[in-house]
Amino acid sequence: MNLYDYFNRDKKLILKVIAGVLLLVIAFFSYLLKNASKEDTIVLTEGTGGISSSAAIQTTGSAIEDDGLPVEIVIDISGAVGKPSVLKLPEGSRVYEAVEKAGGFTSEADTRLINQAELLSDGQKLYIPTKKEVEKAQEGNGSVGPGTIPGSGASAISGMQKSADQGLININTADSAALQQLSGVGPSTAEKIISYRNENGSFQSIEDIKNVSGIGDKTFEKFKNKIKVK
Repeated sequence: MNLYDYFNRDKKLILKVIAGVLLLVIAFFSYLLKNASKEDTIVLTEGTGGISSSAAIQTTGSAIEDDGLPVEIVIDISGAVGKPSVLKLPEGSRVYEAVEKAGGFTSEADTRLINQAELLSDGQKLYIPTKKEVEKAQEGNGSVGPGTIPGSGASAISGMQKSADQGLININTADSAALQQLSGVGPSTAEKIISYRNENGSFQSIEDIKNVSGIGDKTFEKFKNKIKVK
């Protein structure tokens, strides 16, 4: 039997052998490529002339700066907390975390207007009011201090004043019927208030109403918590 006849007889067997070899070669190169992807990344170290290897690292959660450190924010917290101070916190921190780091709420703190779950931002000012400050602000006789009450989205003063203004009579715009709702103010006194307003301009403070004839300290004390000028 010559070589040609032998080849024709075992042609299928030879093709199977060749296919098997090809599969082994493909598998071998796939293995090499897979291992190569796991190799440490070679990084040139600037200024040293040498090289160093470092594995690729994936991070989740807080933002990471170029030097690999978490991004920080700086906030100012004051008022009714144990340790009013300027704090550094990881980006993504919330109000309750700032309060905890500042020593927690004092016994005088009023937390009714505070959203402790609010996200903090860099440069934010937090002011935690006391119960007395809140009471005075609600009566229209004061404010709760500088800064921002967490969760209000506005200044502490304006946030509290909105609540305090409810139900108050504006002595600069009220008509005679509205003014007569005040204790000690009848039709005659109401007209005097309106006349004074027309002649002298708007009242600049609630105490200015005592300049109206017939309204003394005793009468003023009866309705001072029920009036406003703005």
